[in-house]
This record gives sequence, structure tokens and C-alpha cells, in this order.
Amino acid sequence: MKRFKGKISKLLVLYIVLFSSVVTLVLTAIQLRIDYNQGVSNLHQHINQIELTNIASITQSVWTIDNPSIQIQLDGLIRIRDIIFVEIKNEDGKLIASSGNTSTQNTIERQMPIVHLYRNKKTPLGTLTVIATKDYIYQQMIDTVITIMVSQAIKTFLVSIFILVLFYYLVTRHLQKISEHSDKIELTKKPIKLKLDRNKYNSIENDELEIVINSINKMSNNVYQTYIDLIEKDAKFGAIFDSLSDAVVITDINRKIIQVNHAFNEEFGYSNKELKNNTTQIIYANPDEFLTQGKKRYNAKTKNEISVYEIEYRRKDGSTFPSETMGGAIKLPDGSHIGYIGIIRDITARKLAEAETAQLQEQIQQSHKMEAIGQLTGGIAHDFNNILSSILGYAELSKDVLRNSGEEKLLKYINNIDSAGKRARDLVAQLLTFSRSGSSKPQQIDLEALINDVISLITPTMPSSIKLTKEIAPDTPHVLMDDTQMHQILMNLCINARDAMDNHGQLTIKLSHENNVDGSCSSCKNHIQGQYVKLTVEDTGTGIQQNILEKIFDPFTTTKGIGKGTGMGLSVVHGILHKHNSHIIVDTVTDKGTCFHLLIPPIENTVIKQTIPATTDTETRTLLNDSKNKRILVVDDEASVTEFMQDFLQSQHYIVTTTTSSKQAIELFRNANTEFDLVITDQTMPEMTGDKLVRELLDINPHIPVILCSGYSETIDEKKALELGCAQFLMKPISNTALLQAIRETLSS
Repeated sequence: MKRFKGKISKLLVLYIVLFSSVVTLVLTAIQLRIDYNQGVSNLHQHINQIELTNIASITQSVWTIDNPSIQIQLDGLIRIRDIIFVEIKNEDGKLIASSGNTSTQNTIERQMPIVHLYRNKKTPLGTLTVIATKDYIYQQMIDTVITIMVSQAIKTFLVSIFILVLFYYLVTRHLQKISEHSDKIELTKKPIKLKLDRNKYNSIENDELEIVINSINKMSNNVYQTYIDLIEKDAKFGAIFDSLSDAVVITDINRKIIQVNHAFNEEFGYSNKELKNNTTQIIYANPDEFLTQGKKRYNAKTKNEISVYEIEYRRKDGSTFPSETMGGAIKLPDGSHIGYIGIIRDITARKLAEAETAQLQEQIQQSHKMEAIGQLTGGIAHDFNNILSSILGYAELSKDVLRNSGEEKLLKYINNIDSAGKRARDLVAQLLTFSRSGSSKPQQIDLEALINDVISLITPTMPSSIKLTKEIAPDTPHVLMDDTQMHQILMNLCINARDAMDNHGQLTIKLSHENNVDGSCSSCKNHIQGQYVKLTVEDTGTGIQQNILEKIFDPFTTTKGIGKGTGMGLSVVHGILHKHNSHIIVDTVTDKGTCFHLLIPPIENTVIKQTIPATTDTETRTLLNDSKNKRILVVDDEASVTEFMQDFLQSQHYIVTTTTSSKQAIELFRNANTEFDLVITDQTMPEMTGDKLVRELLDINPHIPVILCSGYSETIDEKKALELGCAQFLMKPISNTALLQAIRETLSS
């Protein structure tokens, strides 16, 4: 316990002493002034008394020149108190007699004339000089001062002692108790009520001390209750603060970190100790953003409204992440600014989702675009195949006419037309390969032929600075794959290789038969061993970085720039290959190039499909023998096709009826269905499609043979046509020989 020191009582005594001393000095000075004036007045009275009582006898002695008498009288005058010197001088200033001395300066001097009156005539005899001293007066004043000071000191001392004792009893001891009680007050403990030791004689109801005591007791209770309330509120705030899933930071007006929640520690990896005395600059990915955001949002000059903005932050481990931050000023109800608050949300997942959504949207748009291109290609292919049917058909008819005419030059022109038409036919067929959709249809594929088709398609898209070569090993077995999907794979890899070379380099497509493959698939990671047909696409491009090599088969993974790739190509390659029990191996060297090796199981005991050779003129004429008296109904919305078919078939001695309307065809067939031996119809027609027309015709005559032709259709293929009841399904453009062969096979069956 601290020792209580009565500073107030001491000061009180000091002030009393000082005040008493000042009052005593003033009063003493006044008293001394009065005593001094009184003493001086008494001196003058003494001198006046000498003039009244002694001047006459002295005048007589001077008149009679009685020097002894004069001396006796002067000696008698200096015996008077305070008179220290007297002298008599004649009219000429000559000393007659004197007594005493003038050794002091504190004197009063008076000169009195000596005049003798004789016969009413005044005769001046000289002058009497009297000098009186003030030393007595001063001594009395000193004695008075000493007396007053001593008595006043005694009184002041006694009064001070009394005041000290009284003040201690009435005030100091209670203040000491208040001090001791205050030292014992603790926020965490309920306060004890303060009471003073006062009896009824020294207590006054509701006096100053009682008011202070009551105030202290009330203050203690209020402080304790406030502490309890703050503890409860702090506990609630802490629970809520730490339960927030977003990182929250509170700073002072200098943006020094004051408090953070648990989510902040988890997100950034800093402990509270590490954050102490640091500003929020420690968490910015770009330290310059600390000043930038300070100018924008965190300073006293701005409106300090809460705002939401996106920015990148850095964790303790150096990793960065994008965030959505809501920050602004913290103000008290009176408007005073005390700091800032920032609520930080990691939006990495949202950004990834947005990127994936954007990629999906782009993929959907690409899909829609490809679907539209496919539909456009299909529509063009349908019309173009109809045109090609006429061109190729009439070319063949023209060649038959000119073959024995001797018009060799004209025959050469017709052959060129026929050759160009066939190239156009092949081009349309390749375009349709990519416009068709549907499930996988594995079939025996000659990869060499497929490579040639792809090269013919990809060559126009290659810059002249890229050299495209192929290396095909002889006797490579065929494989069982979906033809369209295999085209898609090879086209995709070639386009990727082209883009990787940045308009300069060499693209090589290789095909070989490997009897003893032993390795690991780059996409599925499974072990590969055995016999495979290896199709390789090799480029001299930039290669693939090792950090993304493991992800190249993941959807939406691409090494191309924004807007230059969807990242779906290799994932599609992965899906198609593994659906056909095939694998892929990737060899890459940065800045040197990449090799994609496709490993596809070969077909055992491969039977190579033989292309049907062109029918010779002799064979064609043989086919004509069975055509007499056979009646054929030809239905096609393209007039040029029906005209060609009619001319060609009539040249082969068939009886041909044509129409460009499917509804009219039904009427013709209904009225004379027994007269027709065969119906040849197109699939895509405006009034009624070919498959519907076939149903109508078969309802009228179930035994009528029908050949269904199509330049392009997504709704029907050979399998569906045969299931529908058609005798045969032909794809346009159809060669004359193939058409005649199909008619002969149908009519003979």
C-alpha cells in the first residue's frame, strides 16, 4: 500500500503562513509608520518646549555676557532626551558656546533667534541651534517589529498545528482511505462499497466527502458493469468476427493493422504477432497498390464510402490470388474518423468458373457455329451433288457419243469436265465427313487413303513456308475405326502442328506397322505392349512446356492465346482413341518440336476393299440387254437431274417417267402403280422427303422396288433406308455405271 502524503494540508498551512506573513508585514509597516510619525512629532514638541522655557534665560545670559551661565544652560539642554547638540552664535556667526556632538545623521535641526527686548526695542544677539536625534525612534520601531514578528510567528505556528490536526481528522485520513480503496479497485472484481470512519460529531449529512464517496461508489459500480458489458460484447463480437468466412482486417487511420479475424490468418498465413506493427502493404501482390488504393479509398480527403473492388493479394508463402474487397472508413457516431475496414474474399474459384463458363460458352458458340457450318455444308452438298450428278452424267453420255466420232479434241474436253466433276465430288464427300454427326461407326479403314484425304484438305490452309511431307510404310494393315472421327483426329493434330510452328517449319505424317510396342500411354498412363499400327504427326514447332505436358489432355487446357483455341481438341483425341482401344504417346522437346504417336490395333487377316473399277464399254452394253420394256418412275426436285436421268435411262432403253414433285409422284403411282417396275427418288425435297414418299408408295404397292438417293441427309442413311423397305441406297453424285448396276441388281432380285 502506498504511503499517503498530506500534500493538500501542507499546502494549506503554507498558504496560511504566507498569507499571515503578508498581512503581518503590511500591518507592521503601517504601525511603524504611525510610530515614526509620532516619535518625530514628540521631538518637535521637545524642541518647542526648549524655545518656550529656556530661550528667555539664555537670551539674558547672552545679553549680560555671562558665559558660565550660558554653558551651564546649554549643558542642561543636552540632558533632555533626544537632544544631542546645542550651540549659540552671535550675529556675526561667531561661536559663543556649544554642548554635545553631531555624530549621527538621523537628526532634526532647528535654529531659534536670540533677541533682547529693551525699552521696547528688539536687539538681535545671535542664534540658538538645537539638534535632536531620531535614534530612539528607530530603536522603538525595531523593538516593535521584533515583538510583532515573534508574537505573530507563535500565533501562526499554533494555528497551523491546529489546522493540520483538524484537517487530518476531518479530511486527510478520509482521503487516505479513499486512496487505499482506489488502489484496490480492479475491473475484473466486483467493487466493495467504500465507507468512512466518521461519528455523528464530525460528519455532516451530504457534505463534500459524502458526495465524493457516493460518486466513487457509483463510478466503481458503473465501471465494473461497463467492463462486464464490454466483455460480453467483445465475446460476441469476437465470436461473430472469427466466424466470418471472409478475411477481415481493421486498421488505424495510418492503415496499420489493429485486428484481423481467424479467416484472415488462414487465408494469408500470417500470425497476429507477425502482423503487429505492419501496414496492409504486406498483403498486396503489387506493393505500389498500397499507395494507389490509399489515394482512391483510404485517406481523409475522400468521402470514405464503402466500395467494392477487385485486386490481387499475396500470401506469406508468396502465392497470389484474386480477390473481391469491400473496404472503407470506420467512423464514430459523431463523424470522427478512427480507421478503416477491409473485407477480403478469395474469388479464385469464381474466376476459374467464369473462365470455364466463358470457355464453355465459346465451345457452345463454336459448336453452334460448326453445327451451322454442317447444316450449310449439308445444304450445299445436297444441291451441289444434284448439279454434279447432271454434270458427271451428261459427261459420261457425251463420252459415249464422242468415243467413236473422231472428235478427239472435244472428247478430251469432256474427259477434263468429267475429271473436274469427280474431284468436286470427292471434295464434297470430304466436307460431308466433318458435317455428319451421330454415334461412332467403326469400320475397316485404310489409313493411307485417309492420310491422303486429310493432306488434300489441309494443304490449302498451310502457308508456303511450312513443308508438308508423308512417310508411308508398305503393307500397313487396316484398322477398325470410325472414318469421320479418324478424320477429325488427324485434322486436329495437323492444325495444332501448323499453329505450333508459327508459319515456318516442317510437318511430317508417318504411318508404319510396329510389332513390338512397349511403353506408356501419355493420356491414360496405362502400359502399352504388343502390335499396333502407328500413325505419327511430327512438327518442328515450339514444343510443349513440361509444366503443362501432364494436362494437355484435360478439357479446356490449351497453349494457344486467348481466342485461338478452346482446349478441347486433345481431350477429344483422348476420348476417341481410348473408345477404340487405342493409345497415344507424346514426345516433345522445347523449341525443337513435338511428335504425337497414335497406336491403333490392326485388323488381323486384313481384307483390302477393292475399288470397283470403271465399267468398260462392252460391260455397259451387256447391261443394256435387260433394260427393254422396264418402266421407271424418277422423282427429284432438281429439274436438271430428272432431265439427265430421263435422257440417260432412255438411252439404255428404259421407259422413264419423271416428276419434280413428290405429291405428283404419289398421284402418278396411285393411278398406275402396276405399270411401274422401279421407283428412283431423291431424299431431300421441299413438299415431302424421300423416306415419307417411300412409305406412301409402299402403302399403295408393298412390292414396288425403290432406290433412295441422297446428296446429303442427317435423318437417313443406308441402314435406315433398308429398314424402311428400300431396295438400295445411293449417295449422289452417282456414276452412270453404278446407277445401271444398282438398277439391274434391283430389277433382277
